[in-house]
Amino acid sequence: MFLKEKNSIYFLMIFLMIFLINCQSPANNEKFFYSLEDLGLIGWKEKGEFQTIFPKSLDSRWGYIKGSDLGVIFYENSEIANIEGETAGYEQTEFLLESSSSIQDKGDTGSFFGSKVEKTDCRGFDQKTLFRGECPRREPLYTVYKVDGNIVILLEPLRDEDLDDTKIRLEKLISELKTRKSESK
Repeated sequence: MFLKEKNSIYFLMIFLMIFLINCQSPANNEKFFYSLEDLGLIGWKEKGEFQTIFPKSLDSRWGYIKGSDLGVIFYENSEIANIEGETAGYEQTEFLLESSSSIQDKGDTGSFFGSKVEKTDCRGFDQKTLFRGECPRREPLYTVYKVDGNIVILLEPLRDEDLDDTKIRLEKLISELKTRKSESK
């Protein structure tokens, strides 16, 4: 009888340990729930909304930070962001090895980006080009993204940055955002 009670106690202890381990707080990036106002903590200036409708997103905006465009897509929680946001981030940064020019973007740098990349602004034009209805460079053209908590952050490179430099800058911006958000509580 004593042996059965002892085994039952061990069983209960193991069950409780497993239960407690599974109920621990989520991973670091999931504890951050971001709002639009949080991005202002790192100097982001909102300029507009994406025209693209991202499935299951709550909101999507773009603006400027420290010399380049930064886009952000908001989701209800980190689980949705990890699935839908990963897809949206990839689609907005897809780079093609060969140009896929069309009448709309013939010859511009945007023709090397995927078909779902939103190119909302026409930069680098003169009056002649504008008159002909051409756009030499459609932007923003985000090259990196990261899902963090309930958001996807997309970043356009600076003129002197390569892909690795832009990834490092994105990591620094996210780290700064987390620090400032923690300090503002």
